Amino acid sequence: MVNEVVALNSQLTNHQVDLQDCTIFYQQSKLGSSSTPILLLHGWGISTEPYQEVLELLAQHYTIIAPDLPSFARSSYSGLIPDYVSYSKFLLSFLSALDLQQFHLVGHSFGGGIAITLCTLVPQKVRSVILIDSTGIPTPSIPEMIPRRAIEMTAQLFLPRLRLKLVDIPLVFSYNLLFNTKNVIQGLLISLYEDISHLLPKIQAPCLLVWSEKDLTTPLSNAQEMAAIIPGSKLVVVEEGFHEWGLWYPEKFTSFILDFICKLEQTHQDKHPQT
Repeated sequence: MVNEVVALNSQLTNHQVDLQDCTIFYQQSKLGSSSTPILLLHGWGISTEPYQEVLELLAQHYTIIAPDLPSFARSSYSGLIPDYVSYSKFLLSFLSALDLQQFHLVGHSFGGGIAITLCTLVPQKVRSVILIDSTGIPTPSIPEMIPRRAIEMTAQLFLPRLRLKLVDIPLVFSYNLLFNTKNVIQGLLISLYEDISHLLPKIQAPCLLVWSEKDLTTPLSNAQEMAAIIPGSKLVVVEEGFHEWGLWYPEKFTSFILDFICKLEQTHQDKHPQT
């Protein structure tokens, strides 16, 4: 059952879907247009909350659907979610409840690994996929990752949007770590160690990869490997800051998404003028 929870003072409204064993919280905008909506999947350990500027910018042009991933923040689930496929199956139930037949898929970090999996489970529903500094190819071990993240987090202190790095992200991450400890830890293990590179050649949708050249969490070499495997994909590299660069530079982040999707939508309209 889909329930509207509260209207925000923005283009977005809060909703929730009650599934059999999980409640999915999501934000949605509505333009009333016939364009295909964008489904945005957030990164590990947080929620849609730090993406508000990104969502507001996208919502000026397209219908946006942005769920908190199952068990994170406002999406309740008490069990352990072991892998990308399990997350994807929750989202398939969510999409079925919304009767969403087609969508453009944007996945950042951990959300990117889920997006890759969704592409192969329901290829007929995914109009395009945009992977932003995505997981999916194993990265260094936890002992190796700790100093890398320390460098990134320190460097990001000098980036814009003070509230984002000192309030928004720490609050939601602390909440998840305290109340969703097992899936925060399991999600980290999935991100670091689950190899879904065998799914990359199966992606049928047009694919754009956008990556920071300074990313130490999912390094640029991962993006180059993905781009070489995903049929017909395009890789764009940005100079801006590190693994979460899109949150600090939402205008640039959304410009890549909108340009890519707009061209695809225009091509689709030219080929199918009555749809």
